[in-house]
Amino acid sequence: MGRELHAGLARTRRYLLSHHEPDEYYRCHRLALGGRTVHLCARCSGVYPGIPAGVALVLTDTAPAAWPWLVACGPAPALADWAVTTFSPRRGSNAVRTASGALLGLGYGVAVPWFLTARPLWLLAVAAGYGGVAAALLVRSRTESGGEETDRDGENAGENRSQGT
Repeated sequence: MGRELHAGLARTRRYLLSHHEPDEYYRCHRLALGGRTVHLCARCSGVYPGIPAGVALVLTDTAPAAWPWLVACGPAPALADWAVTTFSPRRGSNAVRTASGALLGLGYGVAVPWFLTARPLWLLAVAAGYGGVAAALLVRSRTESGGEETDRDGENAGENRSQGT
């Protein structure tokens, strides 16, 4: 088991801070740590601090008038930026990815505890709306990219089948 865990971690460690393949590292901040370059997903570097900030707003009952705006509008810039950089040749900017990710994280961080405590049902409509748009765009992006299948290890299944693995 120890050998399997070590092998699995060795294969996946590059995804620890960035889920991007090397040809998409332009979507990452590059950090120098201990003489090595570490890639940190630009959007996620905004999302993850944004979530606890949003939760803190709800737990401390700070700026409740802003909550509906954060939940309804906060995710829009990240979705728009992702769509533009996915469906056009435009590469975008990591500063925009990080800022839009922070708004997305704030929206998440406010929406979840607010829904769990006060249960405003319109939050479900907002979530369904963004989820539907994101799902449609993901389907479109997979269709345009050829929809390559991956196997359980994240490898290209077609390539593995053609090599007999």
